[in-house]
This record gives sequence, C-alpha cells and structure tokens, in this order.
Amino acid sequence: MNDKNMNVDENNSFEPTIFDYDTSDLPRDFDIRIEVAEQREVLDLS
Repeated sequence: MNDKNMNVDENNSFEPTIFDYDTSDLPRDFDIRIEVAEQREVLDLS
C-alpha cells in the first residue's frame, strides 16, 4: 500500500513547460505567412 502511494506522488510532480512566443528572431516573411494562414483558417470556418 505504501508503494502505491509513493508512485502517485512521483507522478504528480512535474514542471510546467514554459513556451516562448517571441518571434522577433524569425524573418519577417515567416510572420506574414503565419498571418495569411490564420486569415485563411478564419475564412474557411465562416
């Protein structure tokens, strides 16, 4: 019984992933392509 409780504690201990959304180091044309893809997705859904 103690082993089972210890495994549960180990599974619940994790570090959240931190995402960096900064696109300043990407080329400008890459950013434009993302915007166009998002606009197409919006138009396809409507």
